[in-house]
Amino acid sequence: ANIPPSPPLPAGGSRNKRKKKKDARLFFPSFFLRDMSTIKSTKRDKMKHSATARLKTGGLARKGGGGGKGTWGRAGDEYKYDNDKAYLNSQDPNYDSVDDDEAGFYFSAAPEKSVEIAFAASIYMQKKFKEKIRTAAREFFSSNVKEEFETSIKEAKMRDSLLYHEIVKEVVRMALDKGEKGMHAATELLRHLTKKKIVDPRHIYKGFYHLFNQASEIMIDVPKAKDSLIYALDCTLIMGVSQDQINYLTDSLTMCTEPNTLKKAKSTIAEMAKEYLDSEDVKELSRCFLELKMPYLGHELIKKSISIAMDRGPRERELVSKLVSETAGSCVTREESCKGFEILLQRVEDLHMDVPDVLEILAAFVARAVADEAIPPSFLLQAHIQEGDGGYAVIQHAQRLLSKPHAMSRLQRVWGPNSGDSILSLKKTIKDLVLEYFSSADLKEAAALCKGIPPHFHHEIVKRSFVLALDKNQREVDLTIKLLLDLYAKRLTWKSQLAAGLRRIEVSLDDMVLDNTKAKDIYAEFREKVVKDAGIETLATVNEEQNKTAESKNNA
Repeated sequence: ANIPPSPPLPAGGSRNKRKKKKDARLFFPSFFLRDMSTIKSTKRDKMKHSATARLKTGGLARKGGGGGKGTWGRAGDEYKYDNDKAYLNSQDPNYDSVDDDEAGFYFSAAPEKSVEIAFAASIYMQKKFKEKIRTAAREFFSSNVKEEFETSIKEAKMRDSLLYHEIVKEVVRMALDKGEKGMHAATELLRHLTKKKIVDPRHIYKGFYHLFNQASEIMIDVPKAKDSLIYALDCTLIMGVSQDQINYLTDSLTMCTEPNTLKKAKSTIAEMAKEYLDSEDVKELSRCFLELKMPYLGHELIKKSISIAMDRGPRERELVSKLVSETAGSCVTREESCKGFEILLQRVEDLHMDVPDVLEILAAFVARAVADEAIPPSFLLQAHIQEGDGGYAVIQHAQRLLSKPHAMSRLQRVWGPNSGDSILSLKKTIKDLVLEYFSSADLKEAAALCKGIPPHFHHEIVKRSFVLALDKNQREVDLTIKLLLDLYAKRLTWKSQLAAGLRRIEVSLDDMVLDNTKAKDIYAEFREKVVKDAGIETLATVNEEQNKTAESKNNA
């Protein structure tokens, strides 16, 4: 009962606040009340966003527009993005790796080691099989016993029948030298093999197709080969070859001329190709070829030019690739261009004897021709090449080259930088190949890439490889020494170029010390190994070598 009364609430207390809030809910919606909380800050920041706040900067953007993320940047900043690697962003939708220095624009056509081994094995297997066929064919034409030939083929123990078209080709080719009697015996033998199901119509047609591709050369050695081939082809109708296939092959012989005229035309085409490699004038070559008035020999121009370039250097191969590209569709039909490549692919086994790198070189020619649209991409699928042939491995390697990133643009430099390239372009090429070598440590591929660099510019390889290795670890320095000594051992570079490269490093050594304090010590060790193993004892010997080289050139 003696409880004291509670003290009175102050004016504007919580009770009055709750009452005011309750009254406000009766007249204003909830979203309006939420936005009321921002009114105070908006009024406070009004001057911050108004024009009066920028009076101190003269009405312009602060920091000249270069205030950081979300700003336009200062005037002239756009020039910093031109050819500047620091601003390349791989996440940018417009990013193209071909613009990146690390990506490069030139790559080697050298096959992988496993591909090279498989190719060599297939060449060896095909050569052995052909030798057995030739031996069995000689015995057959001397004894005329079909069963012995059949037994010899079975004893060959081929893994599959992919190369059985070689039986047809070798037997018919040998029969052409035996006259009508020999051709009659050959057709009877093929008929016997068809009945025994050793060969089928597919092998018969493929063998004759290869023979008819070589008809122009066969007729030079055997003048009456045209009539004999047509007779043997007509006999294949009872062996399962269709009439359409027979007509197709027969039509391909209609363009064959007299053996003497053909031999003279081939000799003229060979001289034209050699002269083109000296003059580099494609228009003159096209004009001379059109004057022959033999458009059906366009494949001979393609085939002969590529065959000559295989024995030459990167410059000649680049010229022939341009020849194939610029003559396709003009003086040489695309069908004739495809035929020229097809004949080369069918002769890979023979080419391998003279050109051990035929897999790499011919695949590069094919891939470059596809990139230049001289031959269609469907040629790689429609060429008459069996899976067991050496040409099939060339086609597969060409497909691998075309499937690489930016292949269509990078194949333009498949033969390396040419003599028309600028110094900056050559330097960029050397930087690309050195960086790729550091990442892969593939000495063989690096040496192949260095072949494309003009020999008088190899001093840049010495300097650039050392400069790039200096920014990395001891591993890269050792790789550089290994590369330079390998180039010198293979006679791909001169002693004078190694010495010139070392002199260029010594001139810039003081600047290198600013970035790497151990640059002089690293270079001293580097120079000692290169000089010792390459035999660069004094600069006098180098000058003597240069003088001898200059004298030999003048005498030549």
